[in-house]
Amino acid sequence: MQNILTFLGLLLPITLSPGPATVALAGTGMANGFVKSLPFFCGMFFAALLIIIAGGFGLNELFLSIPVVYSVLRYAGIAYILYLAWKLFRARPEIGAESAVNYQFLDGMLLTALNPKFYVLVTVFYSQFLKPGEGGLWQMIVGLSLVMIFSQAVWLGIGAGLKPLLKSSRALRIQTTIFGILLALVAVYLLVKDGL
Repeated sequence: MQNILTFLGLLLPITLSPGPATVALAGTGMANGFVKSLPFFCGMFFAALLIIIAGGFGLNELFLSIPVVYSVLRYAGIAYILYLAWKLFRARPEIGAESAVNYQFLDGMLLTALNPKFYVLVTVFYSQFLKPGEGGLWQMIVGLSLVMIFSQAVWLGIGAGLKPLLKSSRALRIQTTIFGILLALVAVYLLVKDGL
């Protein structure tokens, strides 16, 4: 029981904290509602699941032995976050019209696959809970996956829950602009926090 509490105590704050994925989920939830945002959500989870499985089987060893792979992933991720921010910033949604911010399955996959923070999270998770020779890898994969689904659903739900409050096209445009700026700020922070 204590191991489960430690597990949740480590993962919930990390996965629920604001970052590029959570900001994008809340933004698309506000723009499109919960159901129309599900392809993006599913793409994020699918990529997360692949990374969780690969991490359990030694992906972090690749990053440690060939640091340039991690660096390339980091910069590609920052560029993709800026691209998503630009899409949000440029969107001009109208009440009753199809949203201009319509992230799809592939967008979700790429955002997660190019997010260095997620690789670090998976590496930290396994380093703390996976003991050599004790087994339990598949239980950890399932546990981490369930925490990810929960955390992502919370952010998507928050965004979708705020959508009814936006009663005018101007309010929708302000919302997409704000979330675009937030994503861009996250990208800039990621770029400068560890140095160029």
